[in-house]
Formats: sequence, C-alpha cells, structure tokens
Amino acid sequence: MRLVVEGGAPGERQMALDEATLLLLNQGVVDEMIRFWNFSPTTLSIGRFLSVHDWVNMDLLQQKKIPLIRRFTGGGPALHDELGEITWSVAVRSHEMMAVYRRIGEAIVMALKQLGLTGEFVPINDVVVKDKKVVGMAGAQKGNAVLVHGTFMFATDLSLMSVIKVPKPKELVRGTPSSRVSNLSLLLNRKVSREEALNALLSGFLSVFEAEKGELTPLEIELSKQLSYKYTNDKWTFVR
Repeated sequence: MRLVVEGGAPGERQMALDEATLLLLNQGVVDEMIRFWNFSPTTLSIGRFLSVHDWVNMDLLQQKKIPLIRRFTGGGPALHDELGEITWSVAVRSHEMMAVYRRIGEAIVMALKQLGLTGEFVPINDVVVKDKKVVGMAGAQKGNAVLVHGTFMFATDLSLMSVIKVPKPKELVRGTPSSRVSNLSLLLNRKVSREEALNALLSGFLSVFEAEKGELTPLEIELSKQLSYKYTNDKWTFVR
C-alpha cells in the first residue's frame, strides 16, 4: 500500500484523482493507497445523491465565493476549510465498505488519542468526540475496489457551515450542522496546527494499515485529467 502526502488543490482535481484511483485499482493496474491532501480554495462538497436546492444555500455560497463540487461518493454535504482541515482518501481492494469504514474509524480514533482526545467510531461513517462530530466519511465501490475519503477538522471555521441547508424534517431530528460538529482546536481549547494534525493522522493510520511512502502513478495522473471536466460541468454539479 502506498502512502502519499500532498498539499492543496482545487476540488475538481481532487475528486477526479480519487475517482481515477478507484477505477484503476479495480482494474488491478495500481496499488492500494492512503492519500492525505486538502481542498484549496475552501470548497463545499455534496454527496452524489443530494439535491443542491435542498442542501445548499446558493445565495450565501456565492456571496462567500465558495466553489461547489459534487462528489462521486455518497454522504452529506461537507464544508472543506482549506486552512482548517486535512482530507484523506483510502483506496483498498475489498467488497465490504462497512469493514473499510471500521478500519478507518479505528485509525482516526488512534490519531485522536495522539492528541489527547477520546474518539468513538459511530456507524455508519462518523467519528465523534464528546458527542460532537469531528470526522465524516463517504465512500464508493467499483467491483472489488473501495475508496473512502473524509475530513479531519483540526481548526475548521464552523461559521462557514451556514452555507449548508438541512431539510426541515431532518433539522428537527439532527439539528443544524454547526451545532452537531466541532473541531480539534475547540475541543482541546488550544490551537492545533496542520503539522500536528497530520502527524497524528500518520501515526493513527500507520497503526492500522501497512503502508510505505509512494507516489501517484502516471496512469492516475492522466486519467484524473480526463475525468476532471466532469467536476466543473454544471450538468454534473446540478444534476439534482
């Protein structure tokens, strides 16, 4: 398994690369991979099956000049603060997505332990600390390959989550996004740096997965360039 650590890039590049890795892993032409990265600029992503009208405050999103991207994975909306979170992608050979979620949840709990926090994996795809969500995940499966990506919110500006709408029935049950989530800096009552968060993640993931420093393959890079058009196309973004 490869371990790849990158910096920030626009959402269309990041989603296209994750999709390319999933497709090529299913074809058996690339190895499994853990990749750490982040969205730059700050971006709002929504799950493949969500309605933009129901879940996104477009007026506020445009006012704040935050790009919107539709993921190829499921799950809810996610605000990706380029200065306050690290995103990770795990691509493995598996037919059991829930098992992959659990392994990643274990890795995240170990990462939180490095920072002095007690986390809990809450199925299907959340990790919480003191009843506050600090990690969310979303996944997709192609044949015998699974890709799960998620966010590690070490200093996310929670006020930016006002761009997310919650359909009224769900709001009554779940509450607003900003009331249900937190970041590590708030929970620890001190500033957590990106470097500190990344080191904790590396420690946590390497305690669960056997991975060695690696690189993206030319195949992944080329296919991601071909796929990136989809993620800037309004027909994809506003399909629902």
